Amino acid sequence: MSESNATDGAHEVEEANPLEQSTITMLDVLEQEKELEDEYAAVLGASDEKSCTYAKGPIGRQALYSCLTCCPEAREDLDKAAGVCLACSYRCHEHHELVELYTKRNFRCDCPTQRLGKCSLNPQVEGVQPRNVGNLYNQNFQGLYCKCKRPYPDPDRTVEEVMLQCAICEDWFHLPHMKAPGASDKWLDVCSEMICDGCMDAKPFLKDYTGLALQPVVEDAKDDKPEAEDSQLKNELDRSICDIMNVPEGESQPDEGEPSQKRAKLDDCRRPKPNKEHEGAAFWTNDWRKSLCQCSECLSLYKELAVEFLLDVEDSAKTYEERGMKRAEENSSYEQGIRALASIDRTQQIDAITEYNRMKDKLKEYLQAFAASKKVVTEEDINRFFAGMRNENNANLGQPYFCR
Repeated sequence: MSESNATDGAHEVEEANPLEQSTITMLDVLEQEKELEDEYAAVLGASDEKSCTYAKGPIGRQALYSCLTCCPEAREDLDKAAGVCLACSYRCHEHHELVELYTKRNFRCDCPTQRLGKCSLNPQVEGVQPRNVGNLYNQNFQGLYCKCKRPYPDPDRTVEEVMLQCAICEDWFHLPHMKAPGASDKWLDVCSEMICDGCMDAKPFLKDYTGLALQPVVEDAKDDKPEAEDSQLKNELDRSICDIMNVPEGESQPDEGEPSQKRAKLDDCRRPKPNKEHEGAAFWTNDWRKSLCQCSECLSLYKELAVEFLLDVEDSAKTYEERGMKRAEENSSYEQGIRALASIDRTQQIDAITEYNRMKDKLKEYLQAFAASKKVVTEEDINRFFAGMRNENNANLGQPYFCR
């Protein structure tokens, strides 16, 4: 083969690669859809997207949003802040400047109250309702987070930012902005909950339980034996609750429904000995809340410090996300797509993915015009695009198909 022919062949291969890279299968589409569904379910939990939750009273956990269009004063005055439920964010505050709050505990929707005004989803509520005095508001309602008091996403940051929500104050923090034990960055994927350094200092009894939290790895094991680090981390996760709580093996704390004679043992405080060595934030393993002492003295302490919610295993953000994931599995587009894909033949699969790729390319071209003019894409713009696609498809009905 001549040099010129070899070069031409190389060019042909190089030109084919981008095409191969841009090819997408129907399974790819379904898997991408599943990733979006999982993220959506985790953020929204099992929140009601059709009905305002005001009438239900304070909800243990739900997806919430702060509306800065209706409450512009909240940017400077937190007393003016208001939170709305998922359904109201769709129906009453569409196209408004909303701050996504993820989830807050024991919050009642403010939409029908004096903070915001009449709610279109609550026509049965006469007049404007009084403020929800039980609601708690923090700087997140102003669109600010962490000790650095910056928005998320931060327009001034050039690198990816990871934030963790405190299980007590429910604010979000950058790990470098908290005092935390060494190697905390390695616990992000294995810890169940995090309590920030400020709340650990404000609720000092929590330091008595830090034996249940993830612990720093010994330095020499980290440097010389990488496998030992993984083993030690696993041992921390599998640590015996009975040993930490000084409970004899085989004995456990009685459940709520057990006889009073057995529950009388709860009056003997089982709080561990104080851990004076722990400093900063704590990263907790699964089910650590179940180990909290429930003697009369400790129960009074939880009430005094307003942390009684720690005794409720349904309160954790992890449980909130699990409820959302379970709900999503019941009506998953991924599962429906897999079943539909299995019910059609190879030719129909190819036609379907060809149409998908054509739609994707046209949508990309359509949106590029908005990006070039720095114009905001509205719902009407998207509806106009798909209406044009439907008209184009209808125009092609009845046209002969030529197999090439």
